[in-house]
Amino acid sequence: METEQNSYYPINNENAKFKYVNSDAFVYHNDLSKKVQFNNKTYQVRHIRYSWGKEVETFYRMENGNVLYYDTKSEKENIMMPKKPVIGFKWINSDKSWEYEIIELEAELETPAKKYSNLLVIRATQLTNRDQTKLTEYLNYYKQNLGKVASIGNGKLMTYRVE
Repeated sequence: METEQNSYYPINNENAKFKYVNSDAFVYHNDLSKKVQFNNKTYQVRHIRYSWGKEVETFYRMENGNVLYYDTKSEKENIMMPKKPVIGFKWINSDKSWEYEIIELEAELETPAKKYSNLLVIRATQLTNRDQTKLTEYLNYYKQNLGKVASIGNGKLMTYRVE
């Protein structure tokens, strides 16, 4: 596995707690020392634990500075974060269920925990109804050298980083 990092989506060291707005609910993201292989490629395992008891593992790896994600639903690899984000850059995941677009590189956002500036914003739009429990569009905010800091859905802050 490569040791390089993507400055907006670090892997191998994510230990963050995200709180849901207007709720006591939260989700923890913890990168484990565990690695797995899919299609002869090695992925770092991220354990995600929700306050209501749900737990999942997600899988990431670096290639040429891009963060790639293995989607267990489609059994295919997808771009999670490009190496050099540029406004207007778009991509569609491998099963064509989601489209992503970088819409800002210097956004500001204030959460109940902190005020951020110089954020990268990715709009995620569901193109099919594959993920029926999810909204059709999200704005995900990322801080360089930190990673994801918040998500907005239906124009409202949904989750934000608290640690």
